[in-house]
Amino acid sequence: MFLICGEALFDLFGEASSGDSLSFDARIGGSPFNVAMGLARLGEDAAFFGGISRDALGERLVQKFRTEGVSEDYILRTDHLTTLSVVQKDEHGHPAYTFYGAGAADRMVTTDDLPDFPEPPLFLHVGSYTALVDPVATALKTLIERERPHTLISFDPNIRPTVVSDMMLWRQNTEAMVPLTDVVKVSDEDLELILPGEPVDEVVRKWLALGPDLVVVTRGGNGATAYTSDLKIDCPGVRVTVEDTVGAGDTFQAALLAGLKQLGATGRDRLSGLDETRINNLLAFAVRAAAVTCSRRGADLPRMAELEKEWAALK
Repeated sequence: MFLICGEALFDLFGEASSGDSLSFDARIGGSPFNVAMGLARLGEDAAFFGGISRDALGERLVQKFRTEGVSEDYILRTDHLTTLSVVQKDEHGHPAYTFYGAGAADRMVTTDDLPDFPEPPLFLHVGSYTALVDPVATALKTLIERERPHTLISFDPNIRPTVVSDMMLWRQNTEAMVPLTDVVKVSDEDLELILPGEPVDEVVRKWLALGPDLVVVTRGGNGATAYTSDLKIDCPGVRVTVEDTVGAGDTFQAALLAGLKQLGATGRDRLSGLDETRINNLLAFAVRAAAVTCSRRGADLPRMAELEKEWAALK
């Protein structure tokens, strides 16, 4: 089982309208929510741990998980409201987010709410603002510490300046999380936000020395680069007509985790033993998956049937 932890919310896409009115197209979202859904669409056993409201929007979130086949066994239902994220896109389809979520359900998870598992998860993934804001951040770090002896930990910083504007806090939190993790996926944009001007290679080498066996840096339309203790592997991007990039990083994350399982890298020995060919194929699979999402509006992640060629290359 993949256990995906964090936020579940609604993205509100603003639409041009006449007069004083403003229309929104509401889409289900949240980085961890998308990762869980993406794994399920790739045929994996995915479960979600996070706070989801009992309000009408929360009901829609849970129903979406049911429809997609994501386990709701570890969802924490509360009376806190659902987070709303207003999304504005630039001319290249890149989104900027404004969050309305102080005291919302996804943030109000505590250590008393942590679940127990009949069997340990294969992977536990955390990321975005729920790895930073308390009380949920402390709860997730406690869960990681508890599960690390028998579970691989995955982390995506997924910086959200409109949730917390202080980049030093994001940097400090990321540097605290990296030693707890086995796989880190980070975008070049996020690195520039928290470590402006610092060479990517130097940052990644420092991180690898702290514990992770695999660090992947995504570069938007330019593809991605994977690093291990002795390898650096570049994978080019895939050309598509971009509708928007919402959910692209989450798609990459889901594909990366599913691909690692397909390669048998579900333990630290196997993860550290991946060779250049396998990692290159893994990147190609994840890059292609993200490109499919970019060709569609919102976080509409691909299903396995759309990625058969790249998936076959992993075997």
